[in-house]
Amino acid sequence: MKNKIESFQLFVRSDAKSQQIADDIRKLNSNMSNPLIESDDGDLVIAIGGDGTFIHAVTDTGFSKEKIYTGIHTGTLGFMQDLSANDIFTLIKYIEHEEELTTRKVYVSAIKITMRDGQIREYKSLNEIMVVGRNYSRISFEEYINGDLLQKVSGNGIAIASSAGDTAYSLNAKGAIDFSRNFQLVCTLETPMIYAIHERFVDNPIICSQIKIVLAPSENIQIIIDGREKELDSAQIESVEVSMVDEGNHINKLDLVNYSKVRVFRNKILGYE
Repeated sequence: MKNKIESFQLFVRSDAKSQQIADDIRKLNSNMSNPLIESDDGDLVIAIGGDGTFIHAVTDTGFSKEKIYTGIHTGTLGFMQDLSANDIFTLIKYIEHEEELTTRKVYVSAIKITMRDGQIREYKSLNEIMVVGRNYSRISFEEYINGDLLQKVSGNGIAIASSAGDTAYSLNAKGAIDFSRNFQLVCTLETPMIYAIHERFVDNPIICSQIKIVLAPSENIQIIIDGREKELDSAQIESVEVSMVDEGNHINKLDLVNYSKVRVFRNKILGYE
């Protein structure tokens, strides 16, 4: 991608380490021959903190395909934050001197919520969608995969995750491990309930590209997207459809360290370099 970065925007976690790194970036930038402008609408979005900080940065900038995103990890696991504090100098010099920037696409889930009056609500998600019963209450729903009914379930709900971050990696560590493409959903039931010997459900996780949850009416349904609950009339939610079938739904992430999902999984889940 052509280097058109003229400004940057920081999203910084409130801890002392993250704040110090932000100050260091500002100082290094000020010593550049052509310093970038710090802006509330920067070309380069830098998240400093954990995965939550990165998700916050992407969400609050509208999942922009015009911006380039990067993250500096100051948390514990940090699947989405590719850089460390030691990479700050390299990052600033790279932006200053490179005419072409190496980026990779990180795909975004498209979400369509249909209300019982026919209204449609549309959202995007970088990491995870939860369709659950409030306070662990039971909800009932039908689960459709790529348009076909798979199963009918009663339980606490379902978690639907993209392969962008820690949710999918953690789930996959106890189930299917998919290194084929970064363009999948991982769907896992939350405490399904069995009432009779003939009632069965698929042992998840399920890897697919499109899932639709058709809900029985309930006052207790919560829709949580990337950690934020959507303010919806619970009893009026008819269905939730999540898909990753449009490759145009993505963000551009700076690939300064030659990202490898296998290497990240090995380091973060298995615990060795």
